[in-house]
Amino acid sequence: MKLKQKKLLLEELKTVTDFRVHKHKILYPLHEILFMTLFALLKGNRTFKEISLWMEFSKNNQVLKKVFGKKDIMVPCKSTLHRILINIDNNELEAIFRKYFEKYIDKKNVAVDGKWLNGSDINAQYTQQSHNAILNILDKDKKIVFAHRFLEHTKKSEIPAFEELLKDKFFANDSQIFSFDALLTQSEILNTINTQGSFYIAKVKGNQKSLKEKVIDTVNNFVNPSDSFNDEHLNTVERDCRVTRVVDIFENRDCNRVLYHSEFDNIQTVIRVTKKSTSFKTGEIKITTEYSIANYKATAQEFRDKILQHWRVETYHYHLDNLMEEDDHIAYVSPFSISILRSFAVNLYQIYYNEHKDEKTLTARTKTTMANIAHCCKHDDELVSNLFEQ
Repeated sequence: MKLKQKKLLLEELKTVTDFRVHKHKILYPLHEILFMTLFALLKGNRTFKEISLWMEFSKNNQVLKKVFGKKDIMVPCKSTLHRILINIDNNELEAIFRKYFEKYIDKKNVAVDGKWLNGSDINAQYTQQSHNAILNILDKDKKIVFAHRFLEHTKKSEIPAFEELLKDKFFANDSQIFSFDALLTQSEILNTINTQGSFYIAKVKGNQKSLKEKVIDTVNNFVNPSDSFNDEHLNTVERDCRVTRVVDIFENRDCNRVLYHSEFDNIQTVIRVTKKSTSFKTGEIKITTEYSIANYKATAQEFRDKILQHWRVETYHYHLDNLMEEDDHIAYVSPFSISILRSFAVNLYQIYYNEHKDEKTLTARTKTTMANIAHCCKHDDELVSNLFEQ
């Protein structure tokens, strides 16, 4: 059994400050509790109660004994586990998370999106607070979240959080391509990305009324799009519907700027995506049109691919909700530490999937999927152990 990466992670976890005052009375070292919690999440345990029960029944787990270098493992009760996880320093745990996954990512194509932590809705408990949200930063090429920003009270705090993110060299490098939803289509954000020498594809909706009006006027001034791509031949299926997209782009061939707006700098391309969904069950056809802007030029097909890649962050959120059951896990106070550990687990699944997606490594019958990985981990400690050694 390989232990190198697990041992290194355990050493990193030792750097998280233990908030407990009486150090000489500690029976459960913090780094061991964090490692066992992550191991339990990979094994399919989701709530504090399930994690605590798994720990109790895993005192003789041979993987844990080898990693900890101990003959006997002490485990906390549920209430103690809960108290430990809600009181640790989220920023220190986040630093370990970022360092661990930095080697797996490129940070060339980055998607940014916020997610409600629905299990933290405490309106019924404390009237002065509401549920929290977390901003996930995803490497679209590797499908791995490599960092988070913690949001308090409302998702509108995504805007200042993303502005702070752009000032951090860990996130923002030259020639990156950022994509995000319309909430983050703010002049300060887009202009900062442009000034830093990076690129963006930003959705335009009703929250930027004057910008959307100018975008539509610009499109209407063109006789024909500068380039178009119809993906009908790809036979895309989404949620029991056959989906086709026609992507039209509009550029100024004589200069870089296609649209002038007093608040937004360097808009080089307007993108129109017309989506047609046909239900397999009812035959109902639904057509929607969305607009985006970009500060660089590319082909219609390239923009189509980048826009669809953005939805990988929604797929990631889907895995958090289905594989980790994040929305069903109640964490009224300080839910971010367990959220970081959930992302850690999903990333390890994803790295394994990236490596083995075209193979039949888990069962002889089906190809490797994220769901199959999670299912097999429930019954296979060796597989869970190997996830750390990738």
